[in-house]
Amino acid sequence: MVVTGQSSDGSQVQIMARGNFSLDAGGLVSLLLALSVVTLGLAGLLAWQGYWPVLLMAVIQMVLVIWILVRAWKQSWVAEWIVVGPERIEVTHRRHKVHRHNVLQTAWAIVELRKPRVAWYGPCVVLRSRSQALELGRFLTQEERSQLVRDLRSAIVKHSAINGAF
Repeated sequence: MVVTGQSSDGSQVQIMARGNFSLDAGGLVSLLLALSVVTLGLAGLLAWQGYWPVLLMAVIQMVLVIWILVRAWKQSWVAEWIVVGPERIEVTHRRHKVHRHNVLQTAWAIVELRKPRVAWYGPCVVLRSRSQALELGRFLTQEERSQLVRDLRSAIVKHSAINGAF
């Protein structure tokens, strides 16, 4: 999801790009609890009838499923905040608890769509300014990447020293 807005005085454009993962922590816990109750309940019934290895396998399976889903959930909560001002572009990338902050000069900024390294992936959005380059929106869909490029280009063009380079 890509959302664009302006500061109250209109001097800055703020763009937020977020991954499309709709399950919050409470929903994840509810899902895991429901899976555990059903799986371990059925395995418990079979263990009660003497098939105890089924219970052991169900416990191993649930530990593995919980580990995989929690790991995927942590990796999916990713967001990028891009603030384009007259002098600089600030990009804050956040993935779960890890934050990365970059600052680029607006006057020399160029937004590019580069061919992917792997043929079946979509093109990469790269924001360049002088010798710095950042890949943005790796977690976005193809349509969302196109929207990000449009929003970035329209925000940068007002302050760019490189006209027509887009």
